[in-house]
Amino acid sequence: MIVLNQGFLFLLNTPVEPRLFGMDQQTFLQVAPHLLNFIVLAILMTFILYKPVRNFLNERAERIAKELDEAESVRQSAYSLKEQYEQRLKDIEIERTAILDDARKQAMERRNRDMAEAKKEADALKARADIEIAAELARVKDQVEQSIVELSSEMAGKLLGVSIDPSIHSRLYDEAMAELEATVFKPSAAPAAV
Repeated sequence: MIVLNQGFLFLLNTPVEPRLFGMDQQTFLQVAPHLLNFIVLAILMTFILYKPVRNFLNERAERIAKELDEAESVRQSAYSLKEQYEQRLKDIEIERTAILDDARKQAMERRNRDMAEAKKEADALKARADIEIAAELARVKDQVEQSIVELSSEMAGKLLGVSIDPSIHSRLYDEAMAELEATVFKPSAAPAAV
C-alpha cells in the first residue's frame, strides 16, 4: 500500500487556475516589468541606433560596391593593357620579319650586283689578256720571222756564197713559214682562258 503525504494530497486537490502563457500570477508579475523594459529598450534602440547602424551598413555596402567596381575597372584596364602589349609584340614581330626579309633581299641584290661586276671585270681582264696574248703572239711571230729570214739569208749566203735577191728571199720565207705553220703553229679555236 502506498502512503501519501497530506501536503501532497492538498496540492492534488486544489483547483488549477487558468494561466496566461502557462504562468501563474506571481511569475507573470515578475516577468512583466522585464518584458516592458525590453520593449521600451527595443523601441529606444530602434530610434537611437537603427538609423546610424543602417547608415553605417549602407555606407559599408556602398564602399564595398565601389571597391568591387574599382577592382573590376582595374581588371579590365589590366586586360586591355595586356591585349595592347600582345598586339604590340605581334606588330614588332611582323616588323622584325619585314626588316629581315628586306635585309635579305638587299643582300641578294648586292651579291648579284657584285657578282655581275666581278664577271664583267673578269671578262674585261680576259679580253685584255686575249688582246695582249694576240699582240705578244704577233710580236713573237714577227721576231721568229725576222730571225728565220736573217738565218735563212745567212745560210743561203754561206751555201751559195752570194747574196740573195729580196724577192727570192721573200718567196723562200713564205714557203718555209707555210711548212713551219703546218707543223708547229697549228691554229687553235681560241687561246686558253686566263
